Amino acid sequence: MDRISASPRHNIYSNPHKALRLALGEALAAAGRVDTFDDTEVANLVTQVRSLLLFCRMHLEKEDAFVHPAMEARRPGSTAATEHDHRDHLAAFEMLEADLRALEDVSAERRDVVATGLYRRLALFTADNIAHMHREETENNDALWAAYTDDELRELEQRLVASIPPEAMRLALRWMIPAMNPVERAEFLLQVRQRIPAEAFTSILAGAQSTLTEVASRKLMLALAA
Repeated sequence: MDRISASPRHNIYSNPHKALRLALGEALAAAGRVDTFDDTEVANLVTQVRSLLLFCRMHLEKEDAFVHPAMEARRPGSTAATEHDHRDHLAAFEMLEADLRALEDVSAERRDVVATGLYRRLALFTADNIAHMHREETENNDALWAAYTDDELRELEQRLVASIPPEAMRLALRWMIPAMNPVERAEFLLQVRQRIPAEAFTSILAGAQSTLTEVASRKLMLALAA
């Protein structure tokens, strides 16, 4: 059985992976309950899954551009398994997009068959991603923690985040903010507040609050005011 343990070391995977797990779960649930005779529900599902795929692709590309080179620089060969997974995910993106186009084009009478196919493929994609993220959080983190200090990992993380365009960042925050626990959420937004103009932070905070329950939003505002 794979080990599952917490670590006091800095975990660059934690927040984005929480967001991905939430996004995958929400999309899979939506695909399972969609009313295929309701045009609006079908259109909303297509939009939701496309947003998920965009988020997944962005995350994969940032890992390939920043995290994997850092691993290979000090632990050659340490990314082999992850890179294999990423190639499989790129192929899965294309198959899921093909399912979405088919769902858009098929007649209402045949939508149920296509939607079921999408649901099953998305379920397998979700399962594969959950296992993949666990490997990254254990095996990849072992390589990173053996080769880098926490300060170096934070600097790597900051460079990665700084490379994300505003639109893509808004997409990521849509899932990242509600996926965090209250302490993580407050710490993250306090750091953001220190780095960006007040007007930009106000916009991000408003977007964050729109994804939270009333209780979670109240906890966040109390933490930010402390």
